[in-house]
Amino acid sequence: MTSVTRRRRLTSPANPASIVDLPDQDFEWISNQQDFERVVDKASKAQRVALDTEFHRERTYWPSVALVQIRVGGEIFLVDPTEVDLSSFAPVLASETTFVMHAALQDIEVLERVCGTGPQQIFDTQIAAGFLGMTTPSLSALVERYLGLRLPKGDRLTDWFERPLRLNQREYAANDVRYLFELHDALMADLEGLGRKDWAQDECDLLIRKVKPGVAPELAWTRIKEARHLRGRSKAIAAVIAEWREETAQRRNVPTRFVLSDLAVVGIAQRAPSRATELKSIRGLDGRSLKDTSGQEILDLVSRGMSLDPTQIATLEPEESPQLEKEMRAAVTLVSAWIAQVAKNEDLDPALLGTRSDISDLLRGVTTSRLAAGWRSDLVGNHVGDLVAGKAALAFDAHQGLVLEERFSAKNQNNENFKP
Repeated sequence: MTSVTRRRRLTSPANPASIVDLPDQDFEWISNQQDFERVVDKASKAQRVALDTEFHRERTYWPSVALVQIRVGGEIFLVDPTEVDLSSFAPVLASETTFVMHAALQDIEVLERVCGTGPQQIFDTQIAAGFLGMTTPSLSALVERYLGLRLPKGDRLTDWFERPLRLNQREYAANDVRYLFELHDALMADLEGLGRKDWAQDECDLLIRKVKPGVAPELAWTRIKEARHLRGRSKAIAAVIAEWREETAQRRNVPTRFVLSDLAVVGIAQRAPSRATELKSIRGLDGRSLKDTSGQEILDLVSRGMSLDPTQIATLEPEESPQLEKEMRAAVTLVSAWIAQVAKNEDLDPALLGTRSDISDLLRGVTTSRLAAGWRSDLVGNHVGDLVAGKAALAFDAHQGLVLEERFSAKNQNNENFKP
């Protein structure tokens, strides 16, 4: 057991009248199953658990978890997954326990991979901070703002599979969960003061639904920027090649680029080779790319892509989803500027309120647009229709910036219900 004392009394910058009393914090290295089961038992009885993971995926398709940090009450545990079976933690993750995490999206993916499930109740401190005007703050920035402590900088290139981990590595890892409960309390107080507690919780709940273990192979082509601009047979070939690449990478547990580069996928789609001699003339496709891949296999894939109707390939867009009309594209820029102003006025992270993609979805009538429901709809979404319909206009005010105003006309000059 490695023990580090952390007892401090300090004034919180966020609330000068309050005193933050951080108790002695010990972290314990967990490297056998019996000790881990003890941690699981403690976590199963707690109302909240602070959680973080360290993982690598530079040379693998699936993230390889190297360390799991858990805080229960005043105790911190560093769990070594190379020695411990983490699956017994699944019932705790699936319970009603609140897991306090920071920037949890990738951690949830890791946990789903190794435990079979991710947390069902999350409070993400980074998301919560976005509702208080902070733009994707780091954990160290939040700790300094709310607790007045400066965390030591870690080495972002740390090999978390190194054993034994050095003391400074363990200390850095422990800090990732050491102050999450204090941040949870402070952020909740500020959110409640602004009436945004439910907003933040809804967004944290949405985060859980976002996580998907890997990419559906049939949609892999949508992640290649250049492929999204292809048309006709070329797009169909790119979709087939990208699907095969994704499945191959998953099976070998290697990054997709180790199978074929994006450049090679697009090059094959554009050239549509029919003979093996044509393959080596395609940019991004050389002897190294073909080392573990049969050239004939690629040619067969090209042939299959050529036989497909472009409408048969899988897409992220629902079939009934309308395209954004050309004359409405300028409206996206206009609405985006106004939403950025609203975010500033409301002390919100602009990306949290609405992105250009969200605006485009709303204007196209996509029912799943984030701006079409909930607090976003109340704050901005309901007014966008008036703006693009000409019932409202944007004006510049030296003190308030862009202001949405009713546009008076013979039809609406008597309308007294307009409330931007």
